[in-house]
Amino acid sequence: MTADMTDTTRLHAARLHAINSWAMFDTQKHFGSDAEPSWQEETGPDGTVLLSGQVIGRRAVWALDRFARDFHLHLSHLGDVRPQFDVSQPGRVVLVWRYGGVWVELWHPETAVDAPKVDEPARVAPVPSVAVQATPKPAPAPAARTERRSFLGPGGRLFFTRKSRTIHPKETTTR
Repeated sequence: MTADMTDTTRLHAARLHAINSWAMFDTQKHFGSDAEPSWQEETGPDGTVLLSGQVIGRRAVWALDRFARDFHLHLSHLGDVRPQFDVSQPGRVVLVWRYGGVWVELWHPETAVDAPKVDEPARVAPVPSVAVQATPKPAPAPAARTERRSFLGPGGRLFFTRKSRTIHPKETTTR
């Protein structure tokens, strides 16, 4: 195999890994098209292959921060590097990791600001009729408690766990 074929294979594997990882993260956090990476293949300063993804969308800053903080990338190759922020690139917030010999970076511009979430219009609850509004609600009846029960059980809050413990005198049967 030639060096180009190896780089192409590694780049393809890293691209699939990055796309699948982002898709799993998107599924977990449910932000849909509010932030999507736009992937490009580049060559790094040292001549190695680099996969770069600019996170674009309304919530790009939030998405990159949550991806770095909350998502666990599965890295299984020798030489893989866990994700970390790269502060050496001016004007960008960059999260970088190494997968299968390929450097992968996700980034957004430093000037990016998340757009506020669009408020959904408030739905007005239907107003009950005047007859329903004027009817006073009866006060709830206090639970009947015996002295003995007051310290034995959890109280009237958990009615489904209480069992009737009424003691009945033994009935005598005649034969």
